[in-house]
Amino acid sequence: MPNFKAKYIKNLTLPICVGEVEFKFKTKTQLGKTLVYTNINNSSFFIELNEKNNEFVVKIDKLTKITDLALMQKALEAFEKTFCDEIISKAYHYNKFKELASNVISSPKDFKELINSLDNAYLEIGFGSGRHLLYQAKNNPQNTYIGIEIHKPSLIQVSKLAKDLKNIYLLDFDARIAIKELNNSCLNGIYLHFPVPWDDAPYRRVVSNEFKNECERVLKENGFFELRSDSLMYAEYTKNIFSDLDYDYFKNKDARIISKYESRWLKMNKDIYDFVCYVRNKKNLNQEIINQKINFKIDFNKLNFIKHIDEDFFLKISRIYECDNAKIIQIAYGGFDTPSSSYLLCKENEEFEFLFHDFCPNTLNLKAFIKLKEFLQ
Repeated sequence: MPNFKAKYIKNLTLPICVGEVEFKFKTKTQLGKTLVYTNINNSSFFIELNEKNNEFVVKIDKLTKITDLALMQKALEAFEKTFCDEIISKAYHYNKFKELASNVISSPKDFKELINSLDNAYLEIGFGSGRHLLYQAKNNPQNTYIGIEIHKPSLIQVSKLAKDLKNIYLLDFDARIAIKELNNSCLNGIYLHFPVPWDDAPYRRVVSNEFKNECERVLKENGFFELRSDSLMYAEYTKNIFSDLDYDYFKNKDARIISKYESRWLKMNKDIYDFVCYVRNKKNLNQEIINQKINFKIDFNKLNFIKHIDEDFFLKISRIYECDNAKIIQIAYGGFDTPSSSYLLCKENEEFEFLFHDFCPNTLNLKAFIKLKEFLQ
């Protein structure tokens, strides 16, 4: 993570624009830490100032960091030149050649506007080296392909390989949020190739009953979900989850394109399993979950450092920052194996807002916020 150390930081009079970078507001210092809300090219994050031993460490807040390293470096450079004196050390260097290609979407709002206007769209979760995604996009120009990958170096590499393709988009945020943003019946197909098998911890797998429900919701009539894996346990597990749908099940099926890892496994004579299921009859959806209202007015008199552990979810307020006429809450919540973290902007007599990232309304996150409401409303 890019950072630098400075001996002195000048008085932060905000808001201020420095070229493309806007420093909007800061929190009051808490336990030596101050956060500065920073925006550049429609991407926002906190710059974090830590004071210790008569010097300041300036870096990007890890919960709000973005994929585009070049933008974060450019913001740090602007902060250093505007507010800092006597630089002690520096661990970043802005390089314009590291900027992401324009096919990466970092905002769920921008993704929602795009995806719901497409006719023939396919989603690949965890595209890795991008071989399958790029192959599909190149050979089916009439379709649009959307890839999600949490491994940032792979996302950056494939974004550059795909820069000349007009029918491919890459997402720089959680797959669960991306799927929640989709309208009903908007995808032709979903690919999940070689996910981490988690054979010793199946509850950590991408495939679950909740995932199946979302697949049935967002896939069109006769749309498909395709799993490809070298784990027989994962393939059988997936078949059981989707057992009430029509499906095909193959062992060592010839594939038109294979990943470099699959190529290695085939040389080792490992078996590869394909499971493909089809949504033939659309179901009515659980609108109660989808339409659940999350935001509410927080009673500042009840605001405190909450730690709650329930049977299948948890909730923890770890920090409460103050800034002009508002408070910012740092909160962790959700399932024990799939925790989420957010910053909430809270103003008196107004419903709180999520900063930086939208809420992912899965069942356990919803339970956590219903409990939060019991504590703070």
